[in-house]
Amino acid sequence: MSKIRKDYFMSPEHPIFQREDMFHFNTDTKLLAGFLKIKKNETVLDIGTNNGALLLACDQYPVKQLIGVEVLKEACEVAQMNVDHFITHPCQIINAPIQDVQVELVDVIISNPPYFSQKETNPNIQMDFRQLGRLEINLTLEELIFHTARLLKSNGRFYMVHRPNRIQEIIHICTKNNMGIKRIQVVYDHRDNEAKSLLIEAIKERNCQCKILSPLYI
Repeated sequence: MSKIRKDYFMSPEHPIFQREDMFHFNTDTKLLAGFLKIKKNETVLDIGTNNGALLLACDQYPVKQLIGVEVLKEACEVAQMNVDHFITHPCQIINAPIQDVQVELVDVIISNPPYFSQKETNPNIQMDFRQLGRLEINLTLEELIFHTARLLKSNGRFYMVHRPNRIQEIIHICTKNNMGIKRIQVVYDHRDNEAKSLLIEAIKERNCQCKILSPLYI
């Protein structure tokens, strides 16, 4: 295994192991951790859990169970290390494509997915662990939302961070899969006032009046 380093996620009280050659948690991961809401005794599933950073965030709530799904074996090994050392609630890491996962329906699904479609990508780009975390090679936006709807209970909640330039596509796919968008928060970079990220909460099988929250600046 490549060199493992110990960082912290959200605060020094929340340590995490990361592998140096793999995709690390970033500002969007932290933003999503602060945006999501978890209730007592809920089961939470993280699609594309990577090193399990969002599971660590959810472990601060009185959850019933945590489940992390990750297609890359190497990332699962790091996630399992973090589960073994730092997570206090029952937690399972599943090494499989979400397309193949069969679990009991869950209360909450969270995801910090790949942002960029293959058609947006230079065909000559060298694929490594970091690029696989950024590009829709193993999971497209359409697949993410379809399988979220498949695995959520009725009225279950979906929390996601994504790119603003794909908002029309996100709304269309959520609507097609009977997911009503309840909250949107736009994150701006204070240096150029450009929208950089979208935080989204959607509810399965519910027609929601969407609330646009006050903007965040980073």
